[in-house]
Amino acid sequence: MPRAFALLLAFLLLAGPAFATGTPPSGKFSVVNSAGFIQQDGKRHPIATDRSVGEAVLSNTPEGSLMVRINGSAFQLYPLEDGLAALQWDAHGTALLHDIDIQAFLDGKEQEDIPVWGADLAWPGLGRVRLVLLPLGPNALTGFLISHPRGRTIVRQMEFRQTFGPSGRQQLSVGSTAPGGG
Repeated sequence: MPRAFALLLAFLLLAGPAFATGTPPSGKFSVVNSAGFIQQDGKRHPIATDRSVGEAVLSNTPEGSLMVRINGSAFQLYPLEDGLAALQWDAHGTALLHDIDIQAFLDGKEQEDIPVWGADLAWPGLGRVRLVLLPLGPNALTGFLISHPRGRTIVRQMEFRQTFGPSGRQQLSVGSTAPGGG
């Protein structure tokens, strides 16, 4: 778990300058579940990091909402009036981002000034969930998927990032080396 958190922090620090507007980046994104936990009867257990990479397409609507297309489903997320201040989550003792982490990545912006989009919706395979997304740079977002099945709380942190470069380039996983020792 510390390695996954370190990798997430490294990515976020390299994500670029603070996201300056209330409009999220749009286009095609790679999506990974970067951290998470299950809580039941007051005890938390980390969720194993999922190394699979999904694909999402995000687009902005004229009304300011965010359309998310992922795994064959489409969801509409709406701006939360008080931005990050509208969210409350207990990340204590987990590898999840804390609110102060998010503020730091966005040059210390006040919580009310950090745009967040969210909705309560039906998620394939999970039932009712809360999905929220917020920017972490000009080409990156983070998100939380929160569900409450059978008396448990399950929180998954997701990383959405745009990638650039030749589409034929070999994709390397963490810990692997490029062919030819590069």
